[in-house]
Amino acid sequence: MLPSHISRETGVTMSDQLGEDMPSESLQAWDTVRRVREPLAWTLLALTAIIVLVSACQLFNLAGAKIPVPPGPAGSAFALRASAVAPQFIDAAVQAMPVLAVVLVAFCGGLTERARPVIQTAAVVLAAAFVLGLISLEGAADSHTRPGTWFFLEVPGLAITATALIFTGAVMWSRQFRMLAPGLQDLGDEDFEDDPDFGEHD
Repeated sequence: MLPSHISRETGVTMSDQLGEDMPSESLQAWDTVRRVREPLAWTLLALTAIIVLVSACQLFNLAGAKIPVPPGPAGSAFALRASAVAPQFIDAAVQAMPVLAVVLVAFCGGLTERARPVIQTAAVVLAAAFVLGLISLEGAADSHTRPGTWFFLEVPGLAITATALIFTGAVMWSRQFRMLAPGLQDLGDEDFEDDPDFGEHD
């Protein structure tokens, strides 16, 4: 009985040691991946911000950003620009890249160390794209150069942008994200204290 008992204990100990060695190598590889997530997320947000910024300059005719528009009646220059630039604010890349940035820092292995500014920036970029897209669609309606069917195709794109913004906001207001906010750290501690399982450890 004693030798088998010792062998069982020895076997458990050896397996534990092997189990500890293998995850450590996996963790090192995963740490390398984690370090790449935030730079990639910032790159996606920078590309999106550039698209939105250039499109905004074209919409308001700023910084020399011109967009070719067909000739129209006097006083409709803004409406014509809005009609031309509206699809750029609801482009699939503008919608997808901020969402992918949020997924990278929040869901691919948990929140990264600096996930908070990434998610906040994604929300700002999506909000700007939504507001400018809405302004552009309203301007396009005033230009009277687009058929009604065009709006049926473009308005759902604006709804997709709103959905992406809601998703980002939901992540930003989640408990895990709020725990990263310095001003809400005390609130997070109180939430843990109110938890009936808080402080119960074996």
